[in-house]
Amino acid sequence: MNDLKALIPYMARHKVRLIFSLVVIVFTSMLALTLPYLLGSAIDKLREGRPQSEIVTMVMIILGFAAVQGLGDFFARFYANEVSRVVEYELRNDLFAHLQRMQQSFFQEMHTGDIMARATNDLSAVRAFLGPGVSNSLRTVLMFIIASALMLTINITLALILLFFMPMVTVAFVIIGRKMHSRFEEVQTQFGHLSTYAQENFSGIRVVKAYAQEEYEVQHFSAASREYFHLSMAYQKLDQLLWPMMALVLGLAAASILFVGANEVINGSITLGQFVQFNGYLFMLSWPMIALGWVVSLYQQGAASMGRIRQLMSHRAKIADSERTVPVEEVKGDIKFEDVSLTYEKAKILDKVSFHAPVGSTLAIVGATGAGKTSIVNLIARVHEAQEGRVLVDGVDVKHIPLAVLRRSIGYVPQDTFLFSTSLDENVSFGVDEPEPAMVAQSVEVARLSKDLDQFPNGLHTVIGERGVTLSGGQKQRTALARAVMRDPAILILDDALSSIDTHTQSEILAGLRDVLKGRTSIIISQRISTVKDADQILVLDDGKIVERGTHSELVGQRGRYAKMYRRELLTHELGVDPLDTE
Repeated sequence: MNDLKALIPYMARHKVRLIFSLVVIVFTSMLALTLPYLLGSAIDKLREGRPQSEIVTMVMIILGFAAVQGLGDFFARFYANEVSRVVEYELRNDLFAHLQRMQQSFFQEMHTGDIMARATNDLSAVRAFLGPGVSNSLRTVLMFIIASALMLTINITLALILLFFMPMVTVAFVIIGRKMHSRFEEVQTQFGHLSTYAQENFSGIRVVKAYAQEEYEVQHFSAASREYFHLSMAYQKLDQLLWPMMALVLGLAAASILFVGANEVINGSITLGQFVQFNGYLFMLSWPMIALGWVVSLYQQGAASMGRIRQLMSHRAKIADSERTVPVEEVKGDIKFEDVSLTYEKAKILDKVSFHAPVGSTLAIVGATGAGKTSIVNLIARVHEAQEGRVLVDGVDVKHIPLAVLRRSIGYVPQDTFLFSTSLDENVSFGVDEPEPAMVAQSVEVARLSKDLDQFPNGLHTVIGERGVTLSGGQKQRTALARAVMRDPAILILDDALSSIDTHTQSEILAGLRDVLKGRTSIIISQRISTVKDADQILVLDDGKIVERGTHSELVGQRGRYAKMYRRELLTHELGVDPLDTE
């Protein structure tokens, strides 16, 4: 119940429509309960030999009540379901917005398929409970209370017989309902695992096919799907048990009432019309009582699913604005690290790193894989936060700069490029509110993606498929580079962004970037000395520490680690081999 209480604020926003729906449900339930009385009165009038005109009048009244009840039921169901759909819409938007605010480490801990299952399957279960679940609950409770009271006014003996059977239903709901809740949670959890496996398989379909693992993956998925089937069937056994149980209880009640009621009519304790009226109330209770099993099922599904959604939304972003955030509106790009250390999962990634990159300068970082190069740029964009030291931008600790302002000022090109399954121009202009075609064309030209446009059937308007599957590694990196240039950022970060591009194209890109880099702070991470040799300052990283720093000529003169990298690159170039050429 605590999980479902989280829906109260959402429902309160639409209280007018919700209250209207509930009022109409009360009104139509009262009309429905009037019909057995009218029918019983009509039968008694027939036995008394009343004029036909009175019978016709009773028939017309019954038809009128039934018509009004039907119309009222339509509006009650419509508005109740409308509220459930609107709440589902708002809850889905809030969940998506919440996930957008979460730090990257959250998505490393949570499986994408499981998140998708909660955002789709679980939300649908919550909506089903809010619509027919809530409206039928009210109708059932209302009908049971009023009908029971009316039955007592007709004949206490018959009413007590019916009330004798009702606790059986309550006990069954309590016992079975608890088991249904836990089993439905198991079903949804397994569905999340199933979704995760399918999502990862489709994302890595190239690897699956390259290693000829299609049959293995089918078998593995089949096993996970079979487990989902067994869990679903275990839940369905309980769910479907409620329906025949309701029918059995009502059947026993009806048989008992028929046997005792017939004797009451014969003895003259009640009239035939009253007996028909009593059975009319019993008939009207039949569907609500049977529907109660369905409502219990919806309730258990909704509660279990809302619990899974709340579990997602209970996570708080570890990196976010705080009360210490200052009103910075613009970033110029002066970057300074002061004895910065970063530890991740008990491993020290950076150890007392200090450097200064003034506005408009170009800083290059080189080093072996795992030396901590990417961690430095992640700290600037607050993807991670340092445990020791300070990261300053324009003299302000990045922890105190509004997150949106900071990241909007950074153009970042990672080595592992992600592209959306839209057109090339939409990928290039991603993050720009009103992109101008001239700016898109200029960015594409700087990234030297323009020379490949004739390969695409619709040029820049070509849809590139999921994750840019139709592009080569180099084309993906150049698209990402054009996207970063398009933002016109104060800080441009290239994290091994030219690793999949051949040396000739790299030279063309670097020549085109010279004008782009003017006036903005740039950080270039690369394994190629040819990419970084023109930087104003070069840092050589090893095991999270800066072991060398200076300009290209200064570092070559030191005959240290950087100089060895440079000589090795010159040698491979003379041999006509570039180990990084992958395009």
